[in-house]
Amino acid sequence: MQQTAIAPIVIPAYQPGAALLEITTALIERSEQPIIIVNDGSGPEFAALFQNAARSDRVHVLHHAVNLGKGAALKTGMNYALVQFPDCRGVVTADADGQHRPEDILRISDRLQKVDNALIMGVRAFTGHVPVRSRLGNDITRVLVRLILGQSLADTQTGLRGVPAKLIRHLLQVPSTGYEFELDMLMASKHQDIRLVQEPI
Repeated sequence: MQQTAIAPIVIPAYQPGAALLEITTALIERSEQPIIIVNDGSGPEFAALFQNAARSDRVHVLHHAVNLGKGAALKTGMNYALVQFPDCRGVVTADADGQHRPEDILRISDRLQKVDNALIMGVRAFTGHVPVRSRLGNDITRVLVRLILGQSLADTQTGLRGVPAKLIRHLLQVPSTGYEFELDMLMASKHQDIRLVQEPI
């Protein structure tokens, strides 16, 4: 039986709610993958929640002293993954607010392990009620990405991604630290000759 390659799940978290514990528990029950949670300066009132999340020895909780931004938190988690799991296939990034279902996270993990030299994008359908800000932001970045990358992406802002180790080593040197880091990730993929694969979630 073929052993599943290691692909740690990285979850940046700033002042998270109970959804973080729910998704962490579900992933522990359904997968053997390590989980890396980055507390992005949430403050002392969230200490108990992060301690609760770290009860499993498969969960690694890292801390920023102050809020540094989503990109910085992702890079902290990615760097930890490469240091602690040097043979990992890459990492799967997921948001802490519970918007990504465990089965979708694990499907992205599976795709990351099966597809070579690719950034796996968990693509949302954008059906039903979608906030105007989210829909407009995605529409604008879709046009921008198509112009720059020459590829049409259905969901450029998704936080659910399978990031190959080769790309991580480049991303750790990218200066962006906020939400723009996820767009920079797409640009870096083009420069590193890493293709973008869209996986519906």
